Amino acid sequence: MTDVKKGTRVLWFYRLVRFVLFILYRVCFRLEWRGAENVPQDRRGVILAPNHASYLDPPIVGVALKRPVTYLAKEYLFKPFPLGHILTWIGVLPIKGRADDFRSVRQLLRVLEDGQCVVIFPEGTRTSDGRFQDPEGGVGFLAAKSRSWVVPVYIQGTFEAFPRSAKFFKCCAVKVFFGKPFIPAEDSGLLKKEAHYLAVSQKIMSEIEKIKQGL
Repeated sequence: MTDVKKGTRVLWFYRLVRFVLFILYRVCFRLEWRGAENVPQDRRGVILAPNHASYLDPPIVGVALKRPVTYLAKEYLFKPFPLGHILTWIGVLPIKGRADDFRSVRQLLRVLEDGQCVVIFPEGTRTSDGRFQDPEGGVGFLAAKSRSWVVPVYIQGTFEAFPRSAKFFKCCAVKVFFGKPFIPAEDSGLLKKEAHYLAVSQKIMSEIEKIKQGL
């Protein structure tokens, strides 16, 4: 596992990248967002949990928030120059992406316990048909173990703009909606369920679905 210092953010560089992406997303996708005030600002860690339809999704969450956001990326992406340096300077954390990669899990727990704001996709990978997928248990495990806030996030329009099967993006309108935060670790009824980590992940996906249905 790459050393945790890989995720050390250079704040001025992060802000520069965020500004450039803000301009690009506003011009190309007419990006709008709602509910950014729902993201807690206390010392507890925050998991931002969006649906995942496109490669366009990860930067959108950070662009919509003034608070620095931490992302995850597969470890092999840090090897090419200059991509590895860019990812390091914006505070991206390298992960191996295996369920048995305990060092990555411990690193994520430390980051959340340190009060950082981390983007984790409950579905794990992009949808191929635009519909929500079944969540994986990983986000539920991290939410329960770290006792973090979870903010469900619904991203609208990225599947139409740049679906998994596309080679080029289209200039479609994209919107981001931040739902109400909750703390799964304080929901005793949820944690008493069989396979409760998966139950937490399913709860998160149901909250994303509620945002979508409420539009």
